[in-house]
Amino acid sequence: MNKITYHFVSQTHWDREWVLSFEEYRVMLVDFWNDLFNIFENDPDFKHFMTDGQMQMVMDYLEVKPQNFERIKELVQSGRLSIGPWYIQIDQFIPSGESHIRNLLIGVEMAQKFGRAMPIGYIPDQFGHIAQMPQILRGFDIETAVIYRGFGGEPGQESSEYVWESPDGSKVLMFHLPKDGYSFGYFAMDDEDTIFKRFERLRSEIDARARASHRLILNGGDHHWPDIKLTKALKLLKTKYSDFEFLHSTLENFADCVRSEVDLEKLPKHFGETRFGLRHAFAVIGGTASTRVYIKQRNYLAQIKLERILEPLNSFSFILAKKDRSELIKLAWLYCLQNQDHDTINGTAVDRVYHEALVRYLKIDEITNAFSFQATNDIIPFDSKFFKDDKHIFIFNLSPFELDKVVECEVEFHLQDVVVGLNPDVKPSQSLSRVDGFRIFDSDGGEVEYQVLSRDTKYSLVWGYHEYPHQILVDRFKILVDLKNLPSFGWKRLDIVRDSSIVVYEEKVKYGVDEFGIFYMENDFLKIKVNKNGSIKVIDKEKRIEFDNLNIFEESGDVGDEYNYCFPDEDELYYSTDFTPSIEIIEKGPLRCAVQIRYNIPVPSYTTQSGRSKEKIDMEISSVIYLNYNSKRVDVKTKVNNKAKNHRLRVIFDTGLNTNTSYADSQFCIVKRIHKKYNWEDYPYEKPLNLEVLQRFVCVQDEIKGIAIFTKGLYEYELSIDEPGRLAITLLRGVGQLSESNLKTRPGGDAGWKNETPDAQCIGIYEFEYSIFVYKANEFEDVCKQAELYHSPNFYVKRKQEMKEISDVSLINFEGNGINYSALKVSEDKKGVIFRFYNPFWKDSWFRFKPNFDYASVSIVKLNEEKIALLEPDEDKFFKVDVEPFKIITIKVEL
Repeated sequence: MNKITYHFVSQTHWDREWVLSFEEYRVMLVDFWNDLFNIFENDPDFKHFMTDGQMQMVMDYLEVKPQNFERIKELVQSGRLSIGPWYIQIDQFIPSGESHIRNLLIGVEMAQKFGRAMPIGYIPDQFGHIAQMPQILRGFDIETAVIYRGFGGEPGQESSEYVWESPDGSKVLMFHLPKDGYSFGYFAMDDEDTIFKRFERLRSEIDARARASHRLILNGGDHHWPDIKLTKALKLLKTKYSDFEFLHSTLENFADCVRSEVDLEKLPKHFGETRFGLRHAFAVIGGTASTRVYIKQRNYLAQIKLERILEPLNSFSFILAKKDRSELIKLAWLYCLQNQDHDTINGTAVDRVYHEALVRYLKIDEITNAFSFQATNDIIPFDSKFFKDDKHIFIFNLSPFELDKVVECEVEFHLQDVVVGLNPDVKPSQSLSRVDGFRIFDSDGGEVEYQVLSRDTKYSLVWGYHEYPHQILVDRFKILVDLKNLPSFGWKRLDIVRDSSIVVYEEKVKYGVDEFGIFYMENDFLKIKVNKNGSIKVIDKEKRIEFDNLNIFEESGDVGDEYNYCFPDEDELYYSTDFTPSIEIIEKGPLRCAVQIRYNIPVPSYTTQSGRSKEKIDMEISSVIYLNYNSKRVDVKTKVNNKAKNHRLRVIFDTGLNTNTSYADSQFCIVKRIHKKYNWEDYPYEKPLNLEVLQRFVCVQDEIKGIAIFTKGLYEYELSIDEPGRLAITLLRGVGQLSESNLKTRPGGDAGWKNETPDAQCIGIYEFEYSIFVYKANEFEDVCKQAELYHSPNFYVKRKQEMKEISDVSLINFEGNGINYSALKVSEDKKGVIFRFYNPFWKDSWFRFKPNFDYASVSIVKLNEEKIALLEPDEDKFFKVDVEPFKIITIKVEL
């Protein structure tokens, strides 16, 4: 065997915010860089430093010290500093797949301005890793990953070197860190004797796991300054261990050395996600998918706005008006990615971190509002001279699938001009009477049915570019409109005409109370019954499938912390079915009906480790069940007034299915998970709790039927082992500490420092959105189609001038089988547009498309948008792409 070589790689793990806020850490970061520069200048033996695999350490510093750009660039180009490839070390399971791609696109672009990005997927502190990470890394020509949490300790996971394979077959060389993770080879506080002892302890574990003569030792820790004793420590180790080689090295050099020595085909393999590793190290993944649910809900909405509104709208504007505002979108993405830092998005930080995080989400909202106004004006001109009634609604479909959809929107009718400013000579116009009614027509003159949800009198503003805004008083209607054949990647024009009355259309949803006193709603596909205890029954009339005992609420104690759920010694569980709700029909069609179910449940006001308080406090729950006339799923909005502390609230679906298998939507794939019991005595660090993570939905099924639950910003589920078929979605957890001690579910110790986190109790009013869809077993394509409908946002603009010259538009005709849409954006080089699809299934699929605009070429490209192959159209001018199982396909259309 070759001489054993220990590669010491200097680094720091820099949480952008955690037990301190971002600005508090940045003050430290400025001094950190100053000391790093001094070490480089004064210690010629200090060869190299790595900025935690992320660019935020560099960019946040340069915002304060921009004069040091060239200084950092020189270090990068000389090989002494490794930066990137990520912008930030985000969590992997909560952010969307596109978030990971933007993270690398932005990080690599930033790094290249200094010379190059480190070509290593360094992801050392995430609480587990998604199944498709190898495919994402390979899409950026990254062939090596370094991971820690969520893996190890199980049979077959004894090595430190592996080949990690995505579901699609993409492979990377994976290095798994030892039990101390990235904080194990740091000597700054050690004397000579301690240096030798530390190395001996490390060597015993590292040598036992290594498959090559080259061994990795990371020299750093959380927010650690560069190790001022490293070069001295290496000299000491060389004097005592003359048979070994000690290098102050880089991750890239270490990986190259291992590759030159090992046969990758003979390395152990790991397939898919890493979500366990509880026997290896301090995994801390048990409760982070449900902590501070409000930040996760805001993240969901931010991603929808970026991926499903701003980027497609910018693409429309780029194609049709040759205008591009990608820099504004990138700014919004930076705010989003900063909030996806693994400590922030997981809810595992102090309260003041979230005060700032909510401001970042507010900035994304504001950019979205102004951006969408500007971008739509490029393609559907706005004229501020017209400020009376709304004449048109342009309803957009920002996805590739032609849709039939019931869309919620607002229509305004002018009542009065409002005088703004101190001008006594200007008199307000006389207020007009409220409108008697109106009709809506499509661009072909066909009448479009609508349903009035509410009506009120409001003030409205009409903006102009060359004048002050017009303030008007309006008669505002919130309505549902019934849209057929909404064009793919396009819009449909609707015309609004005043009429003598509000039109009453034929009711398409039946509703009422049957002879047994059971409330029900029914369309052509489904019948929904609300049982007297408030649970609901869903009957699919086409598929002849039914599920009862759905939408039951479970409240229990939680004495855990921001990292882990933990039950008290003596728990008490409260179920909504044990209380009598009030039930009423609150919407009566014609397009949609809704039943409201309201509970007032007395629950313990707080919980301690020993048990639940005798003092009770009312928890108010209002759950509204919606059924559209053309819908094959049941949408639910649940509002909770949470007043209790240290507890958990979940919604239960007692499916009655005898299964221990779930199928969860993940980033660019569906993952199959087997749920089983474990012997807790085998896990000294953290106990397995059977809590799992979803992206957009989770399914359970037997040989005949299945049920899918779609969620918006709710990421944690449990499929019960003790009660087969019981599926629970966590709505909120209330905890009061960043890290608690002596948890039964985490006996390994504290996950962080003691910090009070009263905001993490989630006191106040919360609204949760989810949906129920039943399907025939294994028909996951139906599930994905409904998921696309459910998660596609409504977007529309209104115009007050006559615009019948602008007709319906579809920018891309699309056909596909078993394909999910992921993105439409302007390419990074500004030469065209990018759209991305993926096959989330276990079987081959395909899609074909035809751009309805002038283009120069169409290519398949990598995730980094480098060209792979040119595509040629068929005789119908369609481009066809075959997609292997679980493959991500990115298309570039150059204009």
